[in-house]
Amino acid sequence: MAKQSFTTGQVLTAAQMTSLQQTAMLGGAASAKTASYTLVAADAGTAISMSNASATTITVNTALFAAGDTVQITNLGAGVCTITAGTATVNSSASLALAQYESGTLDFTSTSAAIFIKGAGAAASSGGMTLISTTTLTGASVVLSSIPQDYKNLTFIVRNFRPADDNKHLRMRFNGNSGSSTTKYFANAATEQLNQVFDEDGFYICRPTTNTATKSLIQVTIPDYTNATTWKAYFGLSWVNNVSTTNNFDFISTQGIYKEVDAITSLTIFPTSGNFTSGTLLLYGVS
Repeated sequence: MAKQSFTTGQVLTAAQMTSLQQTAMLGGAASAKTASYTLVAADAGTAISMSNASATTITVNTALFAAGDTVQITNLGAGVCTITAGTATVNSSASLALAQYESGTLDFTSTSAAIFIKGAGAAASSGGMTLISTTTLTGASVVLSSIPQDYKNLTFIVRNFRPADDNKHLRMRFNGNSGSSTTKYFANAATEQLNQVFDEDGFYICRPTTNTATKSLIQVTIPDYTNATTWKAYFGLSWVNNVSTTNNFDFISTQGIYKEVDAITSLTIFPTSGNFTSGTLLLYGVS
């Protein structure tokens, strides 16, 4: 229940006593959410749980809470839940992103500012992978934004990529950059050659494929993606069932350099032209 207001001499009801007990227990039973949510005044003194396989947000606005109000937030879903400042200010000495089974408390210091106190959670062992989001490939491109900066490396997997038109391959951009900041190297098992391509729009990460291809798997790793002092690199492997013939597969190894020092906070995945017909993208953080 939400925070209560009392008057002098008031006799408390059983429901109000229960509410006081819940507040003392950091919110009591959680209000379950399954999609991105914006806090309301009635959330003061309560607990909220998020459960979604994809990334979500909890947005915090001003003029809803008073100094001393708290809101407990727990993420039960596989997708990362990020505490997001709307019109309010949210400060934290830790990350505002909650991985699965992590929790934290918003402690309001005024009507327009809060401190997010993140719980320790269950830390992944070195080399452990945490699923950040699962995304269906649709439209002309898919953007993965607000990528958590809490991991050492990023890895993503694309299953069964299929373009709407024949002879299209898959590309990716870092931080939405479509300019001349990329250098790519790719090895083709069929030609046994290493090719180098400069300054195209996005990185080439998959062989051209027909829209009848039924099977493919792509894995790309981006090491040290949060550092802001060096250029970034990526390493990728892919195979694709390039035509409807059962045993006709193309394999390719790619690597590239992103010639910018900014930390990677977003990825854009897109076919050479046209739209996606199908495909699933799984983004992981590697500890």
